[in-house]
Amino acid sequence: MNVLVTGATGLVGSEVVERLREERGAEVIGVSRHRARAAPTGVAWDMAREAPPPSLRRRWDLIVHAAADTRWTMSAEDATRANVATVEALAPLAFQHTHVVHVSTAFATGLCGDGASTALSDYRNTYEWSKASAERLARASFSNLTIVRPPLVVGRRRDGRAARFAGMYTILRGLASSMVPAIVGDADAPFEVVPVDDLAAVIAAHATGKGSGEVLTIAGGERALRVGEALEVITGTFNAWRLERGLEPLQVPRLMSPESWERFFVPFARDELSPRQRGILELLNNFRPYLTLSRPLSPKHPVTDVKACISHSVRFWAEVNSRVASLPPTPWRKQ
Repeated sequence: MNVLVTGATGLVGSEVVERLREERGAEVIGVSRHRARAAPTGVAWDMAREAPPPSLRRRWDLIVHAAADTRWTMSAEDATRANVATVEALAPLAFQHTHVVHVSTAFATGLCGDGASTALSDYRNTYEWSKASAERLARASFSNLTIVRPPLVVGRRRDGRAARFAGMYTILRGLASSMVPAIVGDADAPFEVVPVDDLAAVIAAHATGKGSGEVLTIAGGERALRVGEALEVITGTFNAWRLERGLEPLQVPRLMSPESWERFFVPFARDELSPRQRGILELLNNFRPYLTLSRPLSPKHPVTDVKACISHSVRFWAEVNSRVASLPPTPWRKQ
């Protein structure tokens, strides 16, 4: 089986490449826009700006499109270039028999619940909006298609290993650098994450055969871990790692409701905090929609028992980023 994986050096793509080679014995070619990362076994290709290189113009049995920019703060133009133009770039490489597995997001349905709207206001951010657009384009472009929708992706179940750090790890870095005085969320809201190896296993399981436009949502759903529980695991694991090294534990940030945040903390922050502190708070504010979800997702592939995986992921991040993870606590103060 000849397989092309885009975003092959990213968190999801790297795991998919390894899984397909080990379990399927596939001949896998990985694509990355970072030329240094793509060498020596992959191919460098900036999909958003360049035509496919000659080495990729061959008949593929399977294309796994995992390339994406997952930032929630992109402009609409940047999000379109990163997440929609890259789908369009695959068209010359996908023949009628080629099975295309498009990795989207569990939140591509936006605020309306179906992802059909083209209006940015119907989505929580430009990332969701662009991924919904990418799904619509993929359906129009590929007759042999499977769409996989994961939530936030964390490290492997058994050891927390991750090729890249985003999503949950942004909160973790903020905690380590004493830049998170509080977290806005609902303690009882679902905390939707999936271990990267679980996600890769689903993709590998659907790699063979014919796609029919099927949508595979991967999430905890009704059985998802709750936000309050997840934050206890994250902060508890991180402080345990620090104590093992003789480091002072960090103060666990308060979990505040959006109403309390807006009424009491935002006015204080606007008048009293430094520009850098206000910038960090604005960045973390992007997590609010995902920490206050009122309804659980409806998964095709349920994810369970993620506490240990989150703990392993925190420890792996701390080991890789030991300098930041070892910083002394710095209390928040007025300017």
